[in-house]
Amino acid sequence: MASLQASRIGGHTYWRIVESRRVNGKPRPIPILYLGRANDLLARLQGLLKLEVHSLAHGAVGALWTLASELGVSSIIDRHMMASGRRSRKTGAEVVGLPPHRSDGLTVGQSLVLVAIGRACKATSKRGFAEWAATTTLGEMANVDVQRLDSQHFWDQMDQLPVANIAAIERDIVAAAVEQFKLPLDTLLYDATNFYTFIASTNLRPKLPARGKNKQKRSDLRQVSVAMLCSRQDGFPLWHQTYAGQMSDARSFEQALPLIKERLLGLRSGLESLTLVFDKGNVSRANQLRVDDAKLHYVTGLTVVSQKKLVETANRKMSSVVLDEEETLLAYRTQRTIWGGQRTAVVLISESLKEGQIRGILQHVDSAQKWLTRLADTLRRGRQKRSRAAIERDIDNRLNGRQHLRHVLKYQLAGEDPKLTLTYQFDPQALERLTSETLGRLVLITDRKEWTTAEIIRAYRSQSNVEALFAHLKDPIHVALRPQYHWTDQKLHVHVFTCVLAHMLATLLFLKAKRANVGLRSQEHLLTALQAVRKATIIQRDGPKKKPRVTRQLENIPTALAPHLVQLGVID
Repeated sequence: MASLQASRIGGHTYWRIVESRRVNGKPRPIPILYLGRANDLLARLQGLLKLEVHSLAHGAVGALWTLASELGVSSIIDRHMMASGRRSRKTGAEVVGLPPHRSDGLTVGQSLVLVAIGRACKATSKRGFAEWAATTTLGEMANVDVQRLDSQHFWDQMDQLPVANIAAIERDIVAAAVEQFKLPLDTLLYDATNFYTFIASTNLRPKLPARGKNKQKRSDLRQVSVAMLCSRQDGFPLWHQTYAGQMSDARSFEQALPLIKERLLGLRSGLESLTLVFDKGNVSRANQLRVDDAKLHYVTGLTVVSQKKLVETANRKMSSVVLDEEETLLAYRTQRTIWGGQRTAVVLISESLKEGQIRGILQHVDSAQKWLTRLADTLRRGRQKRSRAAIERDIDNRLNGRQHLRHVLKYQLAGEDPKLTLTYQFDPQALERLTSETLGRLVLITDRKEWTTAEIIRAYRSQSNVEALFAHLKDPIHVALRPQYHWTDQKLHVHVFTCVLAHMLATLLFLKAKRANVGLRSQEHLLTALQAVRKATIIQRDGPKKKPRVTRQLENIPTALAPHLVQLGVID
């Protein structure tokens, strides 16, 4: 094997390439090329050896592209596009009556897969997609010049997808994922949330964006709502529905029930083996009867206010229930006729919920006391011109609008118009009664009477998985559904679909990582670690007349990922 060797001659250092050979049975270095002094060597290298290195982000886009290909996502989308009579192939004639659009050599399915991968890796606008994609190997894998994929390209491609096709496309993608990853579908979680938009109030064309009770405290903006169904074990999205922002949770659940049942039957899942878990915010007497009629097993919650007698009984008969080695809580279980049906009811005390409610009440008390102090001062100075009835109505609205505030904060308005005085006081005994009788209580009902009390509680608590799903969709870096850079209803439906698709791919990729025992605690951490993995293309030129040598290799591989790159689909 050749090696580089230095030798001192006449006070100067000379370099040569030597090779170890045996002479008379002994190894000796035999010079095979004299390189001269350091300056001579530098001149040789500059003239004869030129290296070019191009490095692109590869880990995350490579793994997601492999996963989408394994599921056949683009083929599923294009198959439904063809069935709808829309253009689905790279080289297809335009459908009569539809305007020409830019495909840039991609099918609609391929374009939407690129959108989903981009959304999972870096939530950017369609206008910013090309700039980001040019820093990755995504174009190489998709065999497309990503610099050409501007916002007009994606607008045209998204415009081809009929909203009516989204449900069937999603069903087939979900079916492929359930089959390939053997996802258990025993307990399913449902919930809904909303996403505020910056769509102008004067833009009356879209009907989905509307003002409503925004869960991110942005009721000043129009919002779009999304309902989701996911698996309990892995939090994989099984169904979604985009609906108008002003619709209540109970109303959206009413519309979702038949669609959920249809999806489950489409997945060839026997309803007898499934249990639907949904929050008390979706419950009404009518909705519960709809669940009963749909023959769906369920676990849900009811408000404490609606079940006062049950809670009073439970407070006297609580017993310990062991959930796991680290948690034991108090609960009461009974069979009771509720809303026209015989149901298993469980009342439990959640200490964390109780502590949070107490903190909330005290915060409301502090805020209300400051407001009442200002009002009392205004009355004392004679600056209040309203009538007693108007002031009382204002105070009652203030106290009734906060949880339990009217029970623990008492006021008295004395005197006659216009000379009124206001006094108030906090009632600690009332707070103690609330703590011992009401706070921290949860009321659950189910038809799974064969389940243990611990199983019922754990099932209801698993709603944290669907809440985590929404947290992923609101992550500002990965999969972020908001902000939406679209303002027509059709585009909003397709945009939400691509974001849900991005989350599907990210969830399955994280599942791959968990099954491979990769020690990363969330899909965001996994995507961030994978994005650090880069693919370097090295072009070596030995001379002007010789063909350059091209090699590719991965770099910046985190230690936790190094043994698992094949399993994750980063490399073949």
